Amino acid sequence: MSVPHDVYNYTELTTSYMGFFYSEQFSKLFNTTHTGAAHSSAGMDYSVLGKTITTSLCFCLVQLTLFSFFRLMFKDLYQPRCYCVPVNERMDVLPRGFLSWIIPTLKYDAFNFLPLGLDAYLFVRFIHLLLLFFSVIGTLNIIILVPINWTGATSTHTSRGLDRLSLSNISPENTTRLHSHLVMALITISLFHWLVIYELQSFVKIRQSHLLSMRHKLKISTSTILIRNVPEYLRDLDVINQVFSVVPGGIKNVWFLYDFTGISEDVNDAKEAMQHLEMTEVSHLKKLLQIRHNDQTIDILAEMKNYQNDEKFYPPIHFKSFHIPTLDRKVRIKLPGFLRIFLRQKKVLKRDWSIQTLTAKHKSIENWKQLLSQGNIPKHSKLFIQFQSQTGAYVAHQCLLSQVQGNLDFTLIGVNSNDVLWHNLSRDNTVGYIVERYAVTLLLIAIIILYIFPVSFIGLFSQLPLLVRVIPSLRWVYAFPGDIRETLASLLPSIVLTMLTELVLVVFRFLIYFRGKATGCEIELNLQTWYFVFLFVQQFLVVTISSSITVIFKQIIDQPTSIPVLLATNLPRAATFFFQYFALKAFAFCGNSFLRIDQLILRYTIHRLKDRTPRQIFFRKTTLLKVRWGSLYPTFSVFSTIGISYCIISPLVNVFIVFILSLTLLYFKYALRFIFSHVNHSETHGRLYPIALLHMYAGIYCLEGCLIGIFFLSRDQNGNRSVSIDGWIMCLVLMVTIFGHITLYNRYVKHFSLLPILDDKKYENLTRREDGSFDFETLNRPPNHGPLIDREYYSNLKLHLLHPAFSYEHPRIWIPQDEYGIASMLITQLEEEVGDLKGGSNKGAIIEQGGRFFGPKISIFEAPPDYK
Repeated sequence: MSVPHDVYNYTELTTSYMGFFYSEQFSKLFNTTHTGAAHSSAGMDYSVLGKTITTSLCFCLVQLTLFSFFRLMFKDLYQPRCYCVPVNERMDVLPRGFLSWIIPTLKYDAFNFLPLGLDAYLFVRFIHLLLLFFSVIGTLNIIILVPINWTGATSTHTSRGLDRLSLSNISPENTTRLHSHLVMALITISLFHWLVIYELQSFVKIRQSHLLSMRHKLKISTSTILIRNVPEYLRDLDVINQVFSVVPGGIKNVWFLYDFTGISEDVNDAKEAMQHLEMTEVSHLKKLLQIRHNDQTIDILAEMKNYQNDEKFYPPIHFKSFHIPTLDRKVRIKLPGFLRIFLRQKKVLKRDWSIQTLTAKHKSIENWKQLLSQGNIPKHSKLFIQFQSQTGAYVAHQCLLSQVQGNLDFTLIGVNSNDVLWHNLSRDNTVGYIVERYAVTLLLIAIIILYIFPVSFIGLFSQLPLLVRVIPSLRWVYAFPGDIRETLASLLPSIVLTMLTELVLVVFRFLIYFRGKATGCEIELNLQTWYFVFLFVQQFLVVTISSSITVIFKQIIDQPTSIPVLLATNLPRAATFFFQYFALKAFAFCGNSFLRIDQLILRYTIHRLKDRTPRQIFFRKTTLLKVRWGSLYPTFSVFSTIGISYCIISPLVNVFIVFILSLTLLYFKYALRFIFSHVNHSETHGRLYPIALLHMYAGIYCLEGCLIGIFFLSRDQNGNRSVSIDGWIMCLVLMVTIFGHITLYNRYVKHFSLLPILDDKKYENLTRREDGSFDFETLNRPPNHGPLIDREYYSNLKLHLLHPAFSYEHPRIWIPQDEYGIASMLITQLEEEVGDLKGGSNKGAIIEQGGRFFGPKISIFEAPPDYK
C-alpha cells in the first residue's frame, strides 16, 4: 500500500499563534532536509541485507571463538567472580570445554539472579518478556501478514526488495486486505496489555516480598530515611528524638551531615601520599633485587640507604577548596607536579615527601575526629534517621513531616551508605541550587533537540560518492572492490548512530549529577527517563521521518490530528533500515561484550605500566564491572518500541528483534553470573522495571497512529476510502489505549516506590470459630525464617552514615615478598621511621624476576593487610 508523499501539504500551513514565536532565521536554522536517514534503505535488496548480516556474523563468530579460547587462559578477566571475590561469594567454575559454556549459561534460571538484586533479576525477566512477546506476535504476523503483503502487488504497483514483505506492497486494487492488518493489530495490542498488566501485578508481589523479607529488613538502610531542609533549631539530638516520638517505635539512631570538606581533603592527600610511598618502596625493592641477583655478596643494608635518596619528583600541587556561593559548591583544584618547573622549584625526594605528608595529614585527621567527638564541626541541613522498625521509617517517609512550609519537605528511604553523593548532599536548597537544576533540565532538552543535526547526516554515510565529495580524504575507500564498498556503505549508518548514542550517554550522566541528586540510585532513575526520550527521538523518530524539522514542529503544534499522516507517510519506508540496524547491533554487541578486547589489550599494556604496587594490582583485579541499569533498561525499551511500531507494518522486523534479544540474554546470563560485581550500591529495588514497561507504550502509540493514517489515506483503484471504517476502529482503540495507560499508571505508581505498612492481606482467608468469633491465633504465630546473616547489620552504627572520611584509619604498608627477605627489612625500617605505619606486611604478594621490558613481576593471592 503506497501512501503518496503529496497527500498532505507540509509546507503551506495556516497562520496560527506559532507565528508569534516563528521567524525566518529559526526556519533556516532547523530546516534541514537531511533527516530521515533510514529512508536511504527503502527498497533494499535481499542480497544487500544478506551481505550485511554475513559480514557482521563473521566478525561476531571470530570474536566468540577468541572468547571461548581466552576464557580458559585469562580466568580473572573472563570469569572474575570465580577467582577475584571472597571465597564464600565465588561462583562454580564452568567446564573447561571449548564451547561448554553455552548450554549451562542458557539453562541458568532467572531466579538465580535474585541475590544480585531486583534490578538484575527484573532485567533478565524483562528480556524474557520481550522475547516471549515478539516470538508470539512475530510468528502470528509473519505467518498471516507476510503472504498477504507479498501477494498484494499488481503489475502497476510493486514495491522493491524487502519492501515487498511489508504493508507497502499492497496495491490500491487490494486495499481490502488491510482488514487483516487491523485484526492482527488488535490481537497484538490486546496481548501487549495483557502482558503489561500481568507483569505489573507480578512486580508488586515480587517487590513487596523482597522488601518485607527478614533478610532485607535487617539492613540499616531499610529503616533509615534521609531528610533535607532541616532547620537549625532541629539540628540537635534531643530535639530530633522528641519531634519524631510520634512515629511508631521512635528513633534508633541519628546521623547529622557534618561539614566534611576539611577532613575529606586530608584523607585524600594521605591516601595519595601512601600510594607514592608504596610505589617508592616497591621501586627500591626491584632495584635491590636486581643488585642482589647480580651479586650475591652485596651488603643489602648499605644499599638500602643508598637507594632511599635516588628517586625524586615534583609533588602534585593542591589548592585549598574555595566556595562558589551562587551555586553553593566547593571546588578544589589539583595540578600536576611538573608545573613547578615554571616556578623554578626543585624536585624533592619522593620517599621523604610521602612520609612528611602522611605524618602531617594523619595529625590533621585526628584533630578533625577530635572536633567531631566534641560536636564542634558545623552541620548541614540534612540528616539520616534510623527508626526502630521498617514500618516507622515508611510512616515518616509517606507523611508530610513539618507544619512549616519548606522544612523537612523531602525524604528519601533505603539509602545505601556507599551510594551517597556527598558533595551534592552537602549543598543547601538555595536559589542558585534551584536555578542550576532548571538550567540542567533545559540543557538536557536542548541536547535532545540539537542532536538532530549530527544524527540527520547519518544518511550521508550510505552514499559513498557524496560522502567522498564532502570529505575528500576518504577517497581510499574506492580501492576496495564494489561488493565491499556496498557492504561498507550499508554498515556505516548503523555504526555511526551507535557511536553518537554512546557519546551522549556520557554527557547525560555528567549533567544529571549536577541536578543535585543525593544518591546514585536517584541518578539511575532520572537517567532512565531522559535517556529513553533521547533514544526514542534520535534512534527512531529522527531517522524515520523525512520532513523538515521545522515543518514537523509547526505541524504537530498547529494540527495535532495530522500526526497519523506524518507517521503513515514515513514509517513504512524506513522499515528495512532497522533490519540492518538490529542485525548489526546484535552481532556487534554480542561479539564485543564477550571478547572485551579493550580490557584484554589494557591488561598487557597500560595496566602493566600503571600497576606498580600490590595494592594497585589487587584493586584493579577485584574491582569488577558494575551494570548501570539506568542506561540499560531504556536501551531495550526503545528496541521494543521500534519492534512494536513495525510488527504490523513490516512483520519481518520481529525476526531481528528476537535475534538481538536472544544474544543479549545469552550475554547477560553469562556476564551477571561470572563477570559483573554482585554488589550494586545504586540498587533501586526494581523501580526501573515498571517504568521500562510503561515506556513501551510509545511503540503502541506509534503503531496505532501509523495505522490510523494508513487506513484513512488508503484509496482503492476508484479513489474511494475503502478501509476508513478500520481507521475509525483504530481511533477508538487509541482512545482505549490512552485510558488504559493512565489507569494502569495511577493504579500502580505508588507501588513503584512505597511499601504497604498494614499486613491486611493475611486476614483475607480468616476463618470463624463455631461461636462466630474469628480465629486470630494462627495469624500471630511467628514465621520460621531460619538463620540470617547480614554483614551490614553488624557494621559500626556510629559511623555508618557519616562521610567515609570520618572512618579513616591509619594504613599499613604492603609490599611484595621476595626470596631474599629484602621486603621485610624495608618494612621494618619504615615502621621505625613512621610510627603511624605499624603492622606492615609482605604477605599475600610475591615479586619474581620478569622480562626485560616490564621488569620483575608482582603476583598477589591475598588482600592487603588493612583491607576491609
